[in-house]
Amino acid sequence: MRIRVEPKDFFMYAVYVAFSQDQPEAEDEEIRAYLQQHDLVPKWQERDRWEDQDFEVMYFGGCYLGPHLNVIGNMQRTAVEKELLTAEVERILKEGTEASTRCGIEGISPPEVNELIAGLVKEFHLESSFSTDEDGHLRVMLEAAVVRNRMRELVSDKD
Repeated sequence: MRIRVEPKDFFMYAVYVAFSQDQPEAEDEEIRAYLQQHDLVPKWQERDRWEDQDFEVMYFGGCYLGPHLNVIGNMQRTAVEKELLTAEVERILKEGTEASTRCGIEGISPPEVNELIAGLVKEFHLESSFSTDEDGHLRVMLEAAVVRNRMRELVSDKD
């Protein structure tokens, strides 16, 4: 989901909320549900093509949708944080083949491993798990040993 805000007349602005039809994002359904739950109906809605992708674009007046932009932005940020955390946890668990770095997941089925990883992501989804780099991009800051130890504990608890 992408949001574009454009100035309009005196102290007014337009808000375009665009959902990719080709590559849906993790937060799309939650944001659609939020719009519906709060009876936020766009002034118009159409399909458009941006950057070689098809999008469903909704147009809202800024005064109408404005009070909800922080909530929608937080939903989007949370989804991005979860994606980044998941990728980092998976990377940490896959790196290293020595016995001292393994986490005991070798004999567990992929769906069970995914469930354990989702639990780790939930557990490590803390403000302290993130920082920004010099370009302002969000980065995950996890200690590999802590993640591996926690996974070992979760695997042991399953036994």
